[in-house]
Amino acid sequence: MNSGYMKNCYHDLVKKVSKVSCSFIPVLVLLAAVILYEGIYALFVRPYRNQISIYHSPAIRNIGKISEGYTLIAPYNNTLNADPKNWGSVYLLDLTGRAVHDWKTTRQVLSAQLKKNGNLLVSMEPSQLSSQFPGGGNTGVIEEVDWNGKIVWRHTDEAMHHDFVQLPNGNIAYARWEVTPPAVAKRVQGGIPGTELNGQMWSDEIVEVDRDGKVVWSWHAYEHLNPTFDIPTRPGTRRGWYASSIDPALTRAGWTYINGIQHIPQNPIDQEEAYLVSMRSLDAVMLIRKRDGDIIWQSPKNLLNTQHDPNLLPNGNIVVFDNGFIRLPVPVPLYGSRVLEINPKTDEVIWTFDGGKGVMDKLTFFGPLVGGSQPLPNGNILITDGPRGHIFEVTKQGEVVWDMVSPYETERTGAFPVNFLYKARRYSKNDVRFPSSLPDPTNMILYTIANSLAPLYPTR
Repeated sequence: MNSGYMKNCYHDLVKKVSKVSCSFIPVLVLLAAVILYEGIYALFVRPYRNQISIYHSPAIRNIGKISEGYTLIAPYNNTLNADPKNWGSVYLLDLTGRAVHDWKTTRQVLSAQLKKNGNLLVSMEPSQLSSQFPGGGNTGVIEEVDWNGKIVWRHTDEAMHHDFVQLPNGNIAYARWEVTPPAVAKRVQGGIPGTELNGQMWSDEIVEVDRDGKVVWSWHAYEHLNPTFDIPTRPGTRRGWYASSIDPALTRAGWTYINGIQHIPQNPIDQEEAYLVSMRSLDAVMLIRKRDGDIIWQSPKNLLNTQHDPNLLPNGNIVVFDNGFIRLPVPVPLYGSRVLEINPKTDEVIWTFDGGKGVMDKLTFFGPLVGGSQPLPNGNILITDGPRGHIFEVTKQGEVVWDMVSPYETERTGAFPVNFLYKARRYSKNDVRFPSSLPDPTNMILYTIANSLAPLYPTR
């Protein structure tokens, strides 16, 4: 074959390849730009696009005053529970608000807690209950799952509702609905007349179950509350009242309605083992001595309204989220929610956190349903304004040192996003044996990036 012809073919091929290559240059440039953009977005934007505070700033507001640890949250929307395919999610967040671990659960989770070994305990509602109970907070199932999401323990009781607590011996205590004996129910005062559930009034039983699901201790509210009227405390004890009548603005379906429970190894009144409970319908927090079931302390009358999540402080005082959902003007209206620290020996309110002095200020902090008030090791309080998905850490001087709005939304039936939380919990490395591979909760690299980007936020 002619060598000149071969050279011409070669040059023609080179020209064609060059033309094709040149036509791909814009595509390659565009592809490189997309890769660069995605890299920058993933490193510098995505971690902070959602996890910002109500102040439109990074979550960490004063790194020198925060209580270091991971924050556990579980998004919830009870209107979705009828769907048997509605799996739930639980997230463990670092202090920048970034999820460092998550669990998928068989149902939506109302209350979530971590065990010392890193396993997760969750209370959930099945898709269908065979019995009808007073509305709100019905669960029915408690599951323990390991770090990888495997179910290692399960307890079912469709009468259980709201909260549960882990005991040092591994048992679980929780509140469950039981029908109030008719002879007692007809004597109960308060509530909206005629609003019993199918003609029945329900009250609470507290049960403690072991790992086999066996009930090893129980307490019946109707046996320890006087149903006829609010009675003064026993002679020789502190001044005050034991409330037993239902808040006049609530239904008579649930007499007591326990929505928060804590186990107290040594209570501040007589140093015996006790349970600290919140009874929403009675607007009261109580200490129940385990030995004999006696109510040995109750919050002062007219102080709280539809409160949640009472906890004992190291100094023996009690902190509680006071919702104020239907607070009556006694002595004057108190708008919004607040968190109170109460001395149970004197009934004195030691500390208060609310939205501010004015009505508009107070309404900036208003969680009519649910809520959390967790004492932290450094003396701060982790507060959950549940309906808004707003979690913040506040010092006793009222400084908000950590603040975030949960970006994790559930499916919604209406127009607006739902990021409802029952309550959040903060866990330090002393509380839980986390895997060594888990990133540090403070994550100084991401914290530095967040602070560097802070001028880009519309800060307040």
